[in-house]
Parts: sequence; structure tokens; C-alpha cells
Amino acid sequence: MDRLGITKKTDELKRLIAKHPDYPIVILAGEGANSGDYPWMYCADIGFEIKEILDTELITDYEGEVITDRDRLEEIIEEQFYDEGLDGDELDNAVKAKVAEFDPYWVNVIVIYADNI
Repeated sequence: MDRLGITKKTDELKRLIAKHPDYPIVILAGEGANSGDYPWMYCADIGFEIKEILDTELITDYEGEVITDRDRLEEIIEEQFYDEGLDGDELDNAVKAKVAEFDPYWVNVIVIYADNI
């Protein structure tokens, strides 16, 4: 499976936070993440958390969705098996086996959420 390419380039962020711990963290979203009316948009509503994400590209109808929940992965895989005519136990076993294939691709990350209310 292809990885998403979660960057390891956080060393600079860590260095800047350590050097300037009293500075606020500001997120500026580029055109791809905002309405496109401005080259950079200030995001006043930010949040942070440690989260587990799936570091692989799934070939599904959910292209571009970042999977941050194991239950969501299970739902997507179950939908992929839906049309195969499996009964309850067969479906459960097929879904569990496919979900297990993704175990090595779960990665803990620091997430910075950015939005404007």
C-alpha cells in the first residue's frame, strides 16, 4: 500500500516552539484550504490533539479522506464488501481480515485543526 507521506519535517516546528515557548501558534491556510479569495487566510479557531491516523491511500470512493478513526475504516471496508453477497459471519470475517491488513499503517500524530467560525 502507498503511504500518505506524513511529513517528518516537524523538527523545525519543535525547534521554534522550544526557542519561543511564549509565542502563539498561528495557522495560515493557503488557497487550497480556504475560499480562494485571498492567498493566505488567518484561521482564528485552532485546536490541537494527539490522534491516530491511517497513513495510507485507500482506493475507495472516499479519495482524499484522512481516516482518523478505526471504526470509520471498518465502515468503509464494510461498504466495499457490501455488493459481494456475503452473509453476516462471512461479512464480519472478511471485514476483520481486511481491517487487520491496515494495522501497520496507523500512526500517532500531533494534529493542528484550523478553521474560522
